[in-house]
Parts: sequence; structure tokens; C-alpha cells
Amino acid sequence: MAEQDRPPSTAGSGADRGQEAGGPDSEARDLAALERIGRGVAEMRGRQAEAAGASADPRSSRAIGKAWSLAIEMVAAVGVSVFIGWWCDRWLGTAPWGLLGFILLGIATAMWTAIRTGLRMQASALADQAADDAAEKKRRG
Repeated sequence: MAEQDRPPSTAGSGADRGQEAGGPDSEARDLAALERIGRGVAEMRGRQAEAAGASADPRSSRAIGKAWSLAIEMVAAVGVSVFIGWWCDRWLGTAPWGLLGFILLGIATAMWTAIRTGLRMQASALADQAADDAAEKKRRG
């Protein structure tokens, strides 16, 4: 192991530790190493900020958020329907018909939500495209 990579010894008095670690030269090496690490971290943060800035389109972020929201709504609709069907079967003793009926109802609700959200997203995208086209036409002419 190189002398500069070796951690200072904790045994002995304060004067002994300074001599074992190399004294002022060791501190200078440590400061230089810390400065190199600091520059490396700063460069890495700069590259990450550039990469995030290039890919951070607000429209795509909103679309991803809407997609996650839709997925959660669909799972919740089916999950709640399964619970209600199971509860009705236990209460009324109609197993498995309540569960099957409510599963179908939950799937239908999830599909209706997906279709409705898709239509809204399509209308929003068309409106954004029309606004972009109008701005482009106004800028050109």
C-alpha cells in the first residue's frame, strides 16, 4: 500500500502522530486530494445537470405522470371491486357469483377510465399541436 493511501496511525501522542503521518507534507497531500475530489464532484454534477436539462420536457413529464395515474386508477378499480365482490359473497353466501360480477364491473370501470383519459389526452395533444402550428405560422408570416 502506498504511503499516501495509508491512514494515519492513532497510537501514540500527538507529536508522534504528526511524525508518523508525515507532518505538513501529509496535510498538503490530503488537501490536494480533497481539491481533486471536489473538482471531480463539481464536474459530475455539471454533466448530470446538462443531461437532466436536455431531457426534461414538461410535456413528457406530464404524460408520464398521467400514465402512472391511469395505471394506479385501473388497479384500484379492480382491487376495490374484488374486495366488494368477496364481501358480498361472504355476507350473502352467493360465492363465487358476487366476486365474478364485481370483477367484471371493476374491469369495465377501469377500461372506461382508460378510454376517457385517453380521449382527454388526445384532445389536449391536438390543442397543443394547433397552438404550436399557429405560433409557427405567425412567426413565419
